[in-house]
Amino acid sequence: MHTILVPVDGSEHANKAISIACDLAQKYNGRIALLHILADGKNAADLLELSVAKSFSPKLTQQLKLAASNSSQPAPENVLRFIGEKILEQAKAKVIRRGVEVEVLPICSGDPAETILMTQGKVGASTIVMGCRGVSDTKQSSHGSVSNAVFSKATCTCLSVK
Repeated sequence: MHTILVPVDGSEHANKAISIACDLAQKYNGRIALLHILADGKNAADLLELSVAKSFSPKLTQQLKLAASNSSQPAPENVLRFIGEKILEQAKAKVIRRGVEVEVLPICSGDPAETILMTQGKVGASTIVMGCRGVSDTKQSSHGSVSNAVFSKATCTCLSVK
C-alpha cells in the first residue's frame, strides 16, 4: 500500500496538504501517516493564530496570551505538546471523514526537515505532501525553508501545497 507522509503544524497550507494527500490516497489506494514536530521556541502569539486555537480551553488561551505579552518568552513545552495533540486530532478526523486509512505518528522534536526525512524512511513513505510555508515560515519567500530542505534531500516524490 502506498504511504503518504503529511507533516502538520496547524497552518492553512498544512491543512490544504491534508486534503490533497487524501485525494491522492483515494485515487491510488494509499494511506496517510500524520507527523507533528514540536515548534520548540515558538512564539506564543503565533500559536494563537492557528486554526486549532478555536478549540483551546480558556485557561490555555490565557496562558498563551500571557506568554505572548512577554515577547522574549516562548510557549512552554507542555503547551506545545498539547497543541500538537490537538493539531493531530483534527488532522486525523479530517482524514477519517474522507474514508482514508490513517496512522498518527508520535509527536517528535528536533530539526523539522531532518525529522521529516528520517520519518519518511522509517514509515517507508513513497510521497511527502506538505505545506510550502508553515507556522514558522510565514514571512519567508514563496517556499519555506523547511519545505526547501526536505525537497532538496528527499529520495521520494514530494508535493508542495500553497
